[in-house]
Amino acid sequence: MTIPEGVENSGSSYYWKLKKALYGLKQAGRQWKKRLHEVLIKFGFIRAFADDCLYIKRHEGNITLLILVYVDDIAITGPDGCHIISFKSFLGEDFEITNLGKLKHMLGVLVTRDRSRRLIYLNQSAYIQHTITRFGLENSTLVSIPLAVKHDLTLSQSPTTEAEKRAFEDYAGDIHYLSLVGSLLFATQTRPDIQFAVGLVAQFSNNPGIAHLEAAKCILYYLKSTVDYNLVLGKREKGKFDLVGWSDSNWAQDRGDCRSTSGFVFDVAGSSISWSSKKQATVATSSVEAEYVALANATKEAIWLHTLLTELDFPPTTATMIHADNQGYIALANNLVSNSRAKHIDIRHHFIREHIERRKIRLNYVFTKDMLADVFTKALPREAFERFRNLLGILPSD
Repeated sequence: MTIPEGVENSGSSYYWKLKKALYGLKQAGRQWKKRLHEVLIKFGFIRAFADDCLYIKRHEGNITLLILVYVDDIAITGPDGCHIISFKSFLGEDFEITNLGKLKHMLGVLVTRDRSRRLIYLNQSAYIQHTITRFGLENSTLVSIPLAVKHDLTLSQSPTTEAEKRAFEDYAGDIHYLSLVGSLLFATQTRPDIQFAVGLVAQFSNNPGIAHLEAAKCILYYLKSTVDYNLVLGKREKGKFDLVGWSDSNWAQDRGDCRSTSGFVFDVAGSSISWSSKKQATVATSSVEAEYVALANATKEAIWLHTLLTELDFPPTTATMIHADNQGYIALANNLVSNSRAKHIDIRHHFIREHIERRKIRLNYVFTKDMLADVFTKALPREAFERFRNLLGILPSD
């Protein structure tokens, strides 16, 4: 830092003490969060155990306000508008705030509410259009799926010689591979249909080749083709407020290191709220083991969602059903006896059995054609992909 103008320089043996955190300093973010937390606690909020960014205020045991904090962006909701107005007035006493009214945009996401149908639409069309223009792909062709079924992307397609690296740079032009992948990752918060494809191209970020860049650009072409699609949240299905999950894996999907890909998705009342597509850290010796490792990840997510829903006064009344399409690992998870097929599996994955025994989760067999998590483990043909996309709640604007 430099000494502010008008302040006498007392020499190099003196130190300056900051009385207030300045924007951009290493500790500024922490200090801001600490200060905001103090103000919220003073108003009567309690920070949620499941999420540090969620604060809950109760009165006589009932929730009166919920707020979500992202740095200095705050979304507020509650059953009574008077509480919301009171909180905004209180917050304005400590901070200079901008009241933007009803929630319409949050972190680049357009939020539209259909009160008559009790639906919420999340859309990133403006961000996608900006990304397309940023990378100069306005005249790109339209595609129906984000990744070809027989994509065959491997590390062997990465450049190894100086000539190959120059050829990639010439092909890429002004497109920076990491920037493109990062932009696609940001879009996955409302577009779970591209989660697997983006995760795959991200694996080659250290040394991308032409084939990898073509695949990344194809994902953006797909987003351009479906730019008006929304992630729809709301009670699309009548029934109980249940948490339901799907867990799947694609055994030895990577031909380079033979590691599998895990995928899961959870929904509440028919609305997708949490999903993941992730390459497994170890090599599975069978499809049963790969599915078992994937189920361990899904179980962790189910436990966290249990905690979150309980804090929001929607505690699960029954064991969370997780759908699976492999009878072998369902039997393995339900069998508390050690056997030769499972004794080499890392002990951290066996906590699944404990939660099944405690009736926190239960497994249900479904046919592979009905496995919703399949879209997070591999590239699918157009017909299957579009069917799962609809089931995820990614629908075009009316």
